[in-house]
Amino acid sequence: LNLCVAPDVQGQGLGKRMLYKLMQLAEERDASSIFLEVRESNVVALNLYEKEGFNRIGLRKGYYPVEDGREDALVFARELNLEARFSEE
Repeated sequence: LNLCVAPDVQGQGLGKRMLYKLMQLAEERDASSIFLEVRESNVVALNLYEKEGFNRIGLRKGYYPVEDGREDALVFARELNLEARFSEE
């Protein structure tokens, strides 16, 4: 599953809402944790995941193809406990 927000609607909280909904669906299916990977250069997504309680647990060297070679992926995990809601903005 790829989670992305079109450039013309970025900055409106859509990524946060999609992330929350995916976590809710996972919890409804009895998942206890969620894992994701993100491009090292995707600072906006990194900030969102860290703010919402994800912890960096690994690195995949050269995981993503880029124009001039490869880019690392950072691996994150978070326990699912939606009683502790996402941070308010």
